[in-house]
Formats: sequence, C-alpha cells, structure tokens
Amino acid sequence: MSADNATLRVGEPAVAYLLQVFPKYSETFIVNEILEHQNQGRPVRVLSLRLPREGRFHGCLKDLESASEYIPESFWDSPAKIREAAWTVMKHSASGLPRIIRRWGAGDVTFRDLWQAMLVRRWAARRNVRHVHCHFGGFAATVAALSRMIGGPTFSVTLHAHEIFRESVNRRLLRRIIELSAFCVTVSQFNARHLEQHVGADPAKIRVLYNGIPLDRFTFHTGSREPGTILSVGRLIEKKGFVYLVRACRLLADKGLLKRCEIVGEGREEDRLRKEIKRLDLGSFVQLTGPWPQERVAAALSRCAAFALPCIRAADGNMDALPTVLLEAMAAGCPVVSTRLSGIPEIVDDGRSGLLVEPNDETALATTLETVLKDASRAQVIAEAGRRRVEELFDVRKSVATLGEWQHRAAGPTRDCRAALPSHAEAVLVTEQAR
Repeated sequence: MSADNATLRVGEPAVAYLLQVFPKYSETFIVNEILEHQNQGRPVRVLSLRLPREGRFHGCLKDLESASEYIPESFWDSPAKIREAAWTVMKHSASGLPRIIRRWGAGDVTFRDLWQAMLVRRWAARRNVRHVHCHFGGFAATVAALSRMIGGPTFSVTLHAHEIFRESVNRRLLRRIIELSAFCVTVSQFNARHLEQHVGADPAKIRVLYNGIPLDRFTFHTGSREPGTILSVGRLIEKKGFVYLVRACRLLADKGLLKRCEIVGEGREEDRLRKEIKRLDLGSFVQLTGPWPQERVAAALSRCAAFALPCIRAADGNMDALPTVLLEAMAAGCPVVSTRLSGIPEIVDDGRSGLLVEPNDETALATTLETVLKDASRAQVIAEAGRRRVEELFDVRKSVATLGEWQHRAAGPTRDCRAALPSHAEAVLVTEQAR
C-alpha cells in the first residue's frame, strides 16, 4: 500500500519498522520478530523502501494484522509529495540539509537517500510514529539516520553479518549510523567485539541480543529419523560453505552411510555446486531443491538424521553471524553439525548441543557427520541438549520482549508529531489486512 493513503487513529503504534524490502523470502527472522511484537500486544507499522519482487512469501505472513506501506522508489513517482516534505524540512531548519551533506560527506549520501529521509520524516509525523527500527546497516539505516538529523523519529538498528564483515563495508558511514542511533543491536558477542575493534563503534551504543525463533513452529521430534539423510538450508552463496558439504557427501557415500542430502535454497553459487555434484558423481545422492517455505523446512527437520551448515569466511570477508536455521534445526531435534566461526559457537555448545569442525575442511565435516549418522543414541542426546539450549537462549518471546522495551523507551513519551507539519498535511491512511 502507498505510504500516503492513511487515516491517523488514536492509539496507533509509536514504533515502526523501516526496512529496505519487505517482505523478503530469506529474512524470515524479521517476520518472526514483527509477529511476536504483535502477539505481545505491541503491534508495529512497517514501512519499506522497496517493493518485494521475489513473488514468493511464507505462509506466516497471513498472520500480520497490518499491511506494509511503501515509500516511492523513484523521485518521479511522487514529486509533489517530495517537494512538500522538503519544504517542511527547510521551513524548520534551512541549514539542515547543507549541514548533513558536510557532516556525512558527498560520497556517503545520495540524492535518493535525502528525499527518502524527508518522506520518512513526513510519514512518521503523520502517524505519530516516534521511533523506527531497521535491520541491517544498509539503505534503510542510512535513511533512518538522515531522517533523524532533519527532525525525524529516533531510530535503532540490528546489525547482522554482511554489512559488518565484508572488506568493502563503509566503516565511516556505519560508525556514523551507530553514533546517531538510540541504540544498536547486534546478534552475537563476536559481532559486538568486531564493531568495537574494527569499526570503532562506541561500546555504550552496542547491545547484544540473540535472534529468537518461534519455538511453537518447530516441534521437537523424538521419534526415529530417516537413516542416512542430511539437510542443509541457506542461500547458495560462498559463505555458506556448501561446496564442502558436497565434497563431504562423496566421502560419506563411499562408506555407504549416505542415502540423501538435500540442500535447500537458491543463489549465485548454484552452477558451481551443480558442477561439483556432477564431477563427484553425486547426482543420486545430493539434491539442490531450490527454496522451500518455512513449513516445508520444518517438516524436513523433523525427519532428517542430521543438519549440516559448513559456514566459511568468504573471499570478500563476509561470513555468517548467528545463522537462524541452526536454531530451527536444534528446536526441531535435528542434530546439527557446523563450523567454529563467528557467533556459531555461541549457538552450539560443541560436543553437547551440536558438533563443530574447522571451516574449509570437508574431511573433518564428513567424519563428524559420520558420528551422527552411525550413533543414533549420541545423536539423540545431542538433539535433546540442542532443544534445551534454544529454549534457554533463543526463544523469540524473550528476545522480542527485551527489544520491545528498548524501542519504546527510545520512543519516549507520547507526543503529537503532527505539530511540526503544515496544517493542510493531515494523514489519510487506514492500513488494510495483510493478505
């Protein structure tokens, strides 16, 4: 729905999510987070800078009470609205825009960032939104920070992985975003140390909060599992390390231990993986299934004998931080095997709630998977410990309760944000039911 068609109602949420694209098929953790806010009686609005174009959506989206709204993607989609937003900013602070450009540097802020920031300020004021939360330190966080500098709502951001670890990350810009934020959440202690040591972030702004998952969607399966079956889920990109899983499967097949390995997802490494499967003559053992909805992944986790995610550090420095799919596997009672990298040891207590190997080592990966596939009793012990660990540390109800408290403290006391707008600019949006 357009971000311009609304009716302001008493009691509207003070907090909103500002996202680059919503919904996005691979970002189930964001949907889970928003749904849990709703479940706990804190409904939030969602404003997206881009329209979704993937054409695939998880079934849980139907549970959202409100549809997301969208900022125009092109200046020419709504020039009159942008002129009005710019006039409001200039009316209240004629020096605001030049000051922003001087502070951020011409190379760090684009014309699009500026006019979208003006529209976010306008949108928030019309809906009495006093705080926005972003995921990732990209376009949405940049726009939120710019909006704040021109009188928009306070903002916070959750930082994950690629926007932290890649060698091409603009650390100066990321540091400024963190400085301007009310607070910055990151998903592991490993990430927090990296932000302080390599980005120069103020430790007082950084708060560690683990991703949570909805435990009720992943029933712990205590029955027998299909022998010789391995599942893996993720985008087919370098940092997931799937090529090492394919090579490990050759070693397992040679020992007669592998019946089937399903790798669920899509991405730019698909051709490389298909060539590797063909080279190793694994066509009858390893399947690249394409993406699955959450419901089908949950069903597979209840029947497979092992879950593998051999994450590595990619050539550009990118790596996973706290892979949600590991939490889902542990919640479902599927024994996990992963690597000692970034925040993964914070998820998996090696030897107890899962098993870890060094990255980039298909032999060690195969040997460890062999342990799980051959020793059902040990696999069961690991599975039970994995479920307990997820319940203790990664329950979305606990993490969202904490995040919600932080967000509403940042939003501050109720105030009428419309006072800063021209009198004729009354809101006209009634959010529709999400379909």
